[in-house]
Amino acid sequence: MTATKDRSQAFAASLIPESHGERAVTGYVLGFVAAVAFLLLIPAGWARLDHLWAEDGARFAVDAIRFPALRNLTDPYGGYLHVLPRLAAEAVALLPLEWTAAGFAVAAAVLRAVVALITFAASGAYLRSAGLRFVLAALVVVLPAGNSETLNNMTNLHWFLLYGVFWALVWRTAPRVPVALFVLLAALSSPLIFLLAPVALVRLLVPRREVPIAFLAGVLTQAVVMLFAERTPYSQDPADPVQVVLAGLLRVPVVALTGSERLTTFYPAHGNLVVLGAVLVTGLPVLAALWWGGRAGRALALAATGYSVLVIVLCLVLNWSVLLQVQQPGVVLAGQRYSVAPVLFLSTAVAVGLDATPFATWQRFAVRAGQWVMGILLVSSTVGYFQEPRTVLRGVPWGASVEQGRARCASGAAEARLEHEPASWFFVVPCGQLK
Repeated sequence: MTATKDRSQAFAASLIPESHGERAVTGYVLGFVAAVAFLLLIPAGWARLDHLWAEDGARFAVDAIRFPALRNLTDPYGGYLHVLPRLAAEAVALLPLEWTAAGFAVAAAVLRAVVALITFAASGAYLRSAGLRFVLAALVVVLPAGNSETLNNMTNLHWFLLYGVFWALVWRTAPRVPVALFVLLAALSSPLIFLLAPVALVRLLVPRREVPIAFLAGVLTQAVVMLFAERTPYSQDPADPVQVVLAGLLRVPVVALTGSERLTTFYPAHGNLVVLGAVLVTGLPVLAALWWGGRAGRALALAATGYSVLVIVLCLVLNWSVLLQVQQPGVVLAGQRYSVAPVLFLSTAVAVGLDATPFATWQRFAVRAGQWVMGILLVSSTVGYFQEPRTVLRGVPWGASVEQGRARCASGAAEARLEHEPASWFFVVPCGQLK
């Protein structure tokens, strides 16, 4: 029995190696500040400082204003718990009402930057190249996928949290208490978090078990809630397998290289040739990871690729509607949030392959080309944030909405209607709570 246990622990340790690099505190602080500043000060990020998005207002903010904190933290919405967004809402509710949009934007940017730092730190045990580690971490911040919907709001943060928890679970030298708290809160805020349970179970076989234990406690709580909570499906349309496959290919390997917004013109102009090209560009490094990656590298690449496929298929099948068909004018703009975690997972597998490929003469060009592709992707994504007008919110500013609500209350109304983004979203609060 002891011998079997020892072999299991040794096998788990080979899959989840321990990193020994020094932690450059100054570098992490500077990276954190740069990431938050980028997310808030690009044109789209600046717009979100004065525009409240979807459930950030119509669910989390209004509940924090109207109801006790304990009720809000334990109240499911959409069929699952949202503890981290609701905690942010409780903190934002302590601020002046005019600051609500900025408060949510800053909270979301800070947490996304935290995921980027976790990615960089944890990947040190798997990737030799500091440059590839930087690209992986930077992609969390400058990701070309889904930022019309997911930029600087707590509503869609759980797509990044899923990826961050994955890295937290395979980071054996992580600071125990803060990372355990992170995975617990993330598990209590994501409907797909249970997919990472196999990684947590393997992680339990190696020392420093606080993080997987916290994760499993959160998953168990979330699972019980999801078992009894009601969820209203987005659509009753049956999923078309062919459309799901094509939509998945466009939303992951193609979007990883082009971005969600640019694909709206790129795909209609070039058709399925872009799919073939993207599959080759991303697929060859993944195959290289499986061939040369070593046990830990192969396991990481296989898990990341599997999660990329699994997440996008689940999202499309469970939420399928005609709006997700690739013939639609926006191609992948509807439900673009579904691309976030799959693209990040795919990028991880690609990075492992580029890092693991030996530098024999005949391979050097291919490896360098792949690294240049990832570098160019990083630069083009960064530049795109300053050139893409469709990601900038231009609806009713939050400050104007608050002023209109207070004017209505001053005219004798009992309640105020506070409008926010996207168009037609609003929530109602009693005038007594608008002061």
